[in-house]
Amino acid sequence: MTSPAPLVLPPGFKSYWLTFAWGRLHLVAGGQGPPLFMVHGLGGSCHDFLAMAPDLARNFTLLVPDLPGFGYSDKPDLPYGPDFFAQVMAQMAGQLGLRRAHWLGHSMGGQIVFTLALDRPEMVRSLVAVCPSGGQAGANRWQRALQTVLLTQDERFRFFCPGLLDLAVRLSYGDPSHPSRAELTRRVRAQWAGPERALLERSLVRSAQAILAHPVWPRLGALQAPVLLVQGRLDRVVAAGELQRLYAHLPAGARWEMLPCGHLPVYSMAPELAALVRDFSRGFA
Repeated sequence: MTSPAPLVLPPGFKSYWLTFAWGRLHLVAGGQGPPLFMVHGLGGSCHDFLAMAPDLARNFTLLVPDLPGFGYSDKPDLPYGPDFFAQVMAQMAGQLGLRRAHWLGHSMGGQIVFTLALDRPEMVRSLVAVCPSGGQAGANRWQRALQTVLLTQDERFRFFCPGLLDLAVRLSYGDPSHPSRAELTRRVRAQWAGPERALLERSLVRSAQAILAHPVWPRLGALQAPVLLVQGRLDRVVAAGELQRLYAHLPAGARWEMLPCGHLPVYSMAPELAALVRDFSRGFA
């Protein structure tokens, strides 16, 4: 397996490996207190939560996996998508001997933790969904056209250049001048320039198609766990209408917070997001 980038962890955090039938899953863990799983989004990795980790580690034991197909985890031929990832997250928690925990998901990770909470409610003490996917009413005309133009039959991109990666990262920031953007761009470009590119394309394409094909909002009324929904006011990845649809279908008592940022508050507003998570989750310890 080829590592996507050197992994520099905050003090007190370590990398671990869990073995499944499909291969190895990479997990970063550290901190003290009740367990809090943090699940990254489409194309993301454990790196996405490292800016928040020192703040939250004072109150929680953080468990930050790389989803199969992404980051440092293996990338075999699997049915990637939120439903599959939710199953893997449940299996991971079982391997760790954790029956119940707090869960946080960003972007696709939000859709994953929603799915987990619906399928395995006994495992979820509280749920934080940050700029989550799953609120769309099917693929729109633009998305269908994009799939037709960009994707090949073998789940590869027909057109690809580093400039597209740069643009995607830039659009994900409400403030593209934020100092973390340059480092994120460098890391993403390095991984996509490496030998795992074809594997990354496959996992990303399959995951994106599954997100569009299986929105989670129709099921949200059955949630039992307390929910915090966090929206980026300048988010250009997940439309405001999708967040509104998600919130409208959550059970009464769900909390909705808005931050003045784009799609990546895990980078651009890490201290503020950590404070929201800490305030919300410890009320359900």
